[in-house]
Amino acid sequence: MSTLHNLQVIDKKMLTPESVSVVLEIPEDLKSKYNFKPGQFVMVEKIINGENLRRYYSIYNLPEDAQIKLGIKLKGKDGFADFAMHHLQHGDTLQVSEPMDDVPFDLSDHSSKRILAITIGSGITPFYSYIQYMLKRQLPHKLVLIYGNESPAKTMFLDEISELEAQFPQHLKVYKVYSKDDSGDFSGRINEQIIKNVLQKEGTGFDAIYMIGPDDLKKTAAKVLTEAGTTSDKLHYRVYS
Repeated sequence: MSTLHNLQVIDKKMLTPESVSVVLEIPEDLKSKYNFKPGQFVMVEKIINGENLRRYYSIYNLPEDAQIKLGIKLKGKDGFADFAMHHLQHGDTLQVSEPMDDVPFDLSDHSSKRILAITIGSGITPFYSYIQYMLKRQLPHKLVLIYGNESPAKTMFLDEISELEAQFPQHLKVYKVYSKDDSGDFSGRINEQIIKNVLQKEGTGFDAIYMIGPDDLKKTAAKVLTEAGTTSDKLHYRVYS
């Protein structure tokens, strides 16, 4: 397990009614420990009501920032997420691991890449970091994102990502999927037919496909993509419950 360090909360704001952004300051003597890449995550540890809780959260900001920003979404009876949303305050301290990864994004800048990303809910956080990195570094990449949520009101970073899509249409295309709202590109949960529809519009020649979400999303997406001719070496997963 990665080493834990005490980091102080320097900002907190609600992202949606069910999610919150927590910003942690990186002391000067720890900056080298927290040099992260888009897509990396940290483990956060906190004793709450006598219980030592550990949760994993992706970093959603740019690597050159002087802090790390975590997007935390309430999922069921999650004691830490509830604490973060309702009780965590500016100046509080959390124990935070050094950055880790299991799905390294392609950060190369020497060749054009077409990338497909599929996620739901808080799975957007590592992709949001990557999108900002890709655009700021002017990587010659095109990212097609299938992003599922219940509704626009519950969609993390909706305005920010929509603005970037409008500003950089040659680099970013977002398909919004809402299970309880019909204002997106597709209605319902992300399923085989929705993924097939996106592939019909965008083609199948992706250099890499990243899927972050629950196991059933991984299985559904992998089935469609494999049947469409995608080889296993192009499929990258991060599964959470």
